[in-house]
Amino acid sequence: MSTTSSETNHRSGYVGIFGRPNTGKSTLLNQILGEKVSITSRKAQTTRNRVVGIHNTDSLQMVLVDTPGHHKATSSLNKAIVREIEATLQEVDAVLLMVDLVPAVSQAQRGKDILSAGEQVLLELCKNAKVPIVLGLNKVDLVNSVWSLPVIDAWKDQADFHAVIPTSALKGSGVDELMESLAGLMPEGPAYFPKDQMLDGTERFVVSELIREKLFHLLDQELPYSIAVQVEQFDEEERDGAKPRVHIMARILVERPSQKGIVIGKGGQMLKRIGTMARKDIIKLLGCSVHLELHVSCQPKWSENPRILRELGLSTRKV
Repeated sequence: MSTTSSETNHRSGYVGIFGRPNTGKSTLLNQILGEKVSITSRKAQTTRNRVVGIHNTDSLQMVLVDTPGHHKATSSLNKAIVREIEATLQEVDAVLLMVDLVPAVSQAQRGKDILSAGEQVLLELCKNAKVPIVLGLNKVDLVNSVWSLPVIDAWKDQADFHAVIPTSALKGSGVDELMESLAGLMPEGPAYFPKDQMLDGTERFVVSELIREKLFHLLDQELPYSIAVQVEQFDEEERDGAKPRVHIMARILVERPSQKGIVIGKGGQMLKRIGTMARKDIIKLLGCSVHLELHVSCQPKWSENPRILRELGLSTRKV
């Protein structure tokens, strides 16, 4: 491929990263970009918004859209999330479908169907998008290769995939092959974004996601799913000064008073831990000193409130 950046030799396009919850989509995006732009957690459905990362070379710009895990939606929040996923399928030049090999191998070992009902639904959505599909079979490092082979063969039979590539997003194996396959699917054309840009989104958004990631890591059970984070103040007046510094005030929304107490913790210790961990990642993101102030507010049924969902960047339109 030529290294010239002229329009006739340059490729640029959009790739949607799709998959069921907890398949490693965000881990893959961070691995590709070499930076944390999408939050990760062992809990499913961590990602709520589309996170858009930009991979650049001299001859290529690949815009990677990390979507939330596709799941059955009942609440207003989850319905808005699923709408974001399905809308993205109409906007991309290629699909990267991520599958978690661990449960698939477990199904194979028990003689059961390798594809779950949810995976079948998502696969049909991807096929209906009428764009090339690259299948990434993730977490290959965690399964026995003897059992992974029949799983790979079973998936190959499901669609006319452009490529089927076993990967480990966490360790990076197979990622270069994935990127090479996707690069060949990008149409010729100029870059959509400046070549030094890695993220199509505000720093405020990434900051809110980094804070939310710590809530997922530190709080037990289902509580993080009832929590949202809004950055209400992002003061950059001192960012270009002799001692660069950004002042941030973020509000953590919970739905019940009891949840507020859990987030704050005894003597404020949990909130302090959340702030300390988040601040370290925010400093890396912004490249300067950070004063982070966190507040916790109770907003009953915020996840059913169209105004708050819009403020969080989630569409409330019916489809």
